[in-house]
Amino acid sequence: MRRKSLWNGVKILKNGENKKQKKKEGMDMKKIVSIVIGLVLMLTVVGCQNGKKAAENDVKDSMQALQKGDFSKLNYDKESIEALEIFGGAYKKITYKINKTTEESKDKVLVNITMKYPDLSEAGKIFKDKIIKVAEQLAGKSDAEVEEKSKQFLREAINEKLNDPNLKYLEETFDMVYVKQDGNWELENNNPQFNKVMSFNYQM
Repeated sequence: MRRKSLWNGVKILKNGENKKQKKKEGMDMKKIVSIVIGLVLMLTVVGCQNGKKAAENDVKDSMQALQKGDFSKLNYDKESIEALEIFGGAYKKITYKINKTTEESKDKVLVNITMKYPDLSEAGKIFKDKIIKVAEQLAGKSDAEVEEKSKQFLREAINEKLNDPNLKYLEETFDMVYVKQDGNWELENNNPQFNKVMSFNYQM
């Protein structure tokens, strides 16, 4: 399964274009987070089963894969797996509880869930500070070199925050909505609370 590279555009603009660089950098981080959310949502297409059972099993299987870091089992391409691995330490810290599963209709199931997750809202600033410090050194480097450095800094920023003794945790309770389409149960992807959890409240 091929996906557009997570790191497309996570690059430092050269030749002194600092304003454009900051704007581009912010756009790139939004792309990174949105792609990570999208990858997690792709776990949630399940086959023909009883609706309640299918939905609950999918939540459990998906969360287990994330918590254990078993990304290789998800049948993604190498770049997509690498994207999830960047946030791997954060996924391991997520805890959840299924409160109730309701079959609202024959084609719609609601899984009410409470998720507790690390707050990475400050990791974005840590990442940007790292980039700014080496911006001049990266000028003239190849896109591949800049991309690799960006991945390194993002990983460092996330891990730095995860290892912060003052790390805070946030909690969200919401419904995960599964709908039956073409014989399969799929998770609706327009849930802002779920997206917030999967991106760990990351601020651009």
